[in-house]
Amino acid sequence: MKNKFHSMRRVRIATLITVNFCSARLFAQANSEATNAPMKLSPPYGELPPTFWEQNASSISLAGLLLAALAAFALWLFFRPKPKIIIPPEVQAREALRELRRQLEDGAVLSRVSQVTRDYFIAAFQLAAGELTTTEFNRELAGCEKIHPELSAAAAEFLRDCDARKFSTTAGPAKLDAANRALNLVEQAEQRRARLRQLAETQTPGPRR
Repeated sequence: MKNKFHSMRRVRIATLITVNFCSARLFAQANSEATNAPMKLSPPYGELPPTFWEQNASSISLAGLLLAALAAFALWLFFRPKPKIIIPPEVQAREALRELRRQLEDGAVLSRVSQVTRDYFIAAFQLAAGELTTTEFNRELAGCEKIHPELSAAAAEFLRDCDARKFSTTAGPAKLDAANRALNLVEQAEQRRARLRQLAETQTPGPRR
C-alpha cells in the first residue's frame, strides 16, 4: 500500500514537471516570435485643419477695431460740450412778459417787467450793460442813435412809471398794465430794428459786374 502511494506521487510529480516544461517552451517560442517580428507602423494622421483663430484672425481683428472706433465715437458724442443755443432777445422778452402778464401785478412783478424791458433794449441795441439806475439807463436810451427819439422817450417814461408804482406806499387807482405796455415797446423796437436793417441793405453796394 505504501509502495502504491509513492508510485502515484512520483507520477504526479512527473506530470507537473512535464506540463511546466511544455508551458515554458511554448512561452519562449511565443516571446521569441513576438520579439523578432518586424514592427508594424500605424498609418500617418491626416494634416491638422487650421484653428478657428487662424481662419478668422483678420476678420476678428478688423471687427475689434471697428467696435473700438464706434465706442470712442459714442463717448465723444456723449461728453462733447453741447452747442450753446442763442435765443434772440425779442423771443426771450416776449416769452417772459407773456408769463408775467398772467400774474398779479405787485411790486415783484413790476420789478421783473422792468428788468426784462431793460435786458431787451441792452441786447437789441447793444447798450452798455451794468447796474444802472433808471435815470442812468434812460440816459443811455436817449443817447443811442439806433433808437428813435419817440421810442426812447416812451421806454424811459414806462421805466419811471414802474419805479414810481413799485416804490409807492399807497395803492394806485388802477394797475399799470406793465406787461402789456412792455410788450408794446418790444414790438415798436422790433419795427425800428427792421427799418434799420432795410437801410443797411440799401446802403450796401452791390457786387461789381
